[in-house]
Amino acid sequence: MVSFLAWKNLRRSASRTVLLIAGVSIAGALLFNMSMLAEGLETSFEAVLGRLGYEVRVVLRGTLPFEAEALMPAAAQTAVSIAAHPSVAWAAPVLATNIYVLTPHDRATAFALGLKPELAGVVSITHGIPGRGLIINPELAHALQIGPGDVVRLATSVNPQIGTAERTSVATVDALGEYVFDLRSQRTLALPFEELAALLELRQGQASFIVVKLKDGAGPDAVVQWIETTFPALDAFSIPDLVSRVRGQLTYFNHFAAILSAVSVLVAVLLIGAVLTLAVGERLGEAAALRALGLRRRRLVLLVFLEGAVVAVVSAPLALLLGAALSQPLDAILRSSPGLPQDLHFFVLTPQAAIRTVILLLLTATIGGLYPAWVAGRLNIATTLHQEIQ
Repeated sequence: MVSFLAWKNLRRSASRTVLLIAGVSIAGALLFNMSMLAEGLETSFEAVLGRLGYEVRVVLRGTLPFEAEALMPAAAQTAVSIAAHPSVAWAAPVLATNIYVLTPHDRATAFALGLKPELAGVVSITHGIPGRGLIINPELAHALQIGPGDVVRLATSVNPQIGTAERTSVATVDALGEYVFDLRSQRTLALPFEELAALLELRQGQASFIVVKLKDGAGPDAVVQWIETTFPALDAFSIPDLVSRVRGQLTYFNHFAAILSAVSVLVAVLLIGAVLTLAVGERLGEAAALRALGLRRRRLVLLVFLEGAVVAVVSAPLALLLGAALSQPLDAILRSSPGLPQDLHFFVLTPQAAIRTVILLLLTATIGGLYPAWVAGRLNIATTLHQEIQ
């Protein structure tokens, strides 16, 4: 009976109910977007790290996890020692630096990666067949108008006075590919580790960092501790360590999301509370008549709460659909900022964000119904009926 009355009461003022549902849906959509923003960048970052194909990154002690400027001495020998650990599948040194790419008519700077064959997962090939030559990204291909089969020169520096390249080598473009963690508009290329080391005239096995792939079932924490104990001059970071460091730098987004989420909840509470209070005030005589006919006080209170719950339940799917639609342009706006990897996303649709939004909407309906339910619960039957008759 109570559910029947709740549905009947909401249908009685259809236009007001539709506006209420629209308002709660908009507030819920904002709440959903903030739930996605609160964990989106961290989730996206963790997903990108998972695509790299390794679990541990080793750098010089005191440098940042993703810094590549300082060279690690004897990195090739250190990688061999790390690979001998029972839990390690392989370990590979990586070189990272900026070089010049020259064609007969033009030149451009590019971020160069010297990779071992084990690190094929860093780049997704889109055109061509990788070999011992270069794998360039679309930005570099567009800047120099080159593609698979073209021959270029690589140089570590260019004389600023006469513009001639110094320490050059000839290389052939084998393929085009998309690199993990490429910045927007960044020009990137990869070539064999030994080729880049020869171009840089590195004779002692130096590298920018070492990446470590673990065997199935091996825990990264034990390997990280062993590396830092065995090689005191190095720091090792597992994927959870890197995510934890990023989490500490995302407090701004978390606070921003928390504030807007609180505003969304407050708006929904006030909207539901105001409309339900107005509706209860219009039906005081009807409520008193129901109480006189034997409807218990707690069922009358339940009726008010149920009306708010119906609004929240109807608004929830609309809020999720609207929030998902709005998240795409919002994500595109934030991702257009310079200096951000193009694979990262600020708004990531997750089941946790959707569930959290639905729960909070139901909670707002409950809180918003507190005052009108209190008004209905303290109703004086005789006084109200007397006022209605007059």
